[in-house]
Amino acid sequence: MHLPDGFLSPQLTLPALAVAVPLAAWGARRHFGREAAEALPVMGTLTALAFVIQTIMIPVPGGTSTHLVGVTLLALLFGPLAAFVCEGLVLLMQALFFGAGGVTVWGVNALAMGLVGPLAGWLAWRLLRRLSPRVALFIAGWLSTQVATLAVAGVLALQHRLDPLLFPVEPAVTLAAMMVPSLTVAGVVEGLYTVFAYSLVRRANLRGVPT
Repeated sequence: MHLPDGFLSPQLTLPALAVAVPLAAWGARRHFGREAAEALPVMGTLTALAFVIQTIMIPVPGGTSTHLVGVTLLALLFGPLAAFVCEGLVLLMQALFFGAGGVTVWGVNALAMGLVGPLAGWLAWRLLRRLSPRVALFIAGWLSTQVATLAVAGVLALQHRLDPLLFPVEPAVTLAAMMVPSLTVAGVVEGLYTVFAYSLVRRANLRGVPT
């Protein structure tokens, strides 16, 4: 799901950075001040866990792989903006030190995986949790993955329209290659992880976790 450097032109990366950087700064100021001191250990632990699980590649047919994100859990517990800040940090560390993703495309990756996807999952959770909490958790995790993947595929399709020489793959091919593993593998595992991890955190009754 990560986009590496070189796939997108400045026409797309610069506007994404112009949105993502100030949004991340505002989110950090809002969610990581002194008043949030009690929540920081839990948020830090879940962010580190998201970092780890994003490095675990799940093989899928076709010779490629997919991976979990784990940020929907942060959105459900602390809000979508906090999840965006945490995932932005994860993506930056991966790009700088592990070569996963890229620096110039950080804004696109962060907005897709850290904001748009978790926000969709958070909204689904808010709408469905009174009907069936576990089903709502699973749908939140699954939907978050689909929306994030679709956002990245949409950006790649737009890049193809802007400059087919830079990204020559047809949008239909890109969409199928990204969405099929997301719908059938990554989304299902993400949903199961969200159910299990959320229930575990709630049972632990940790300080700093909103009730």
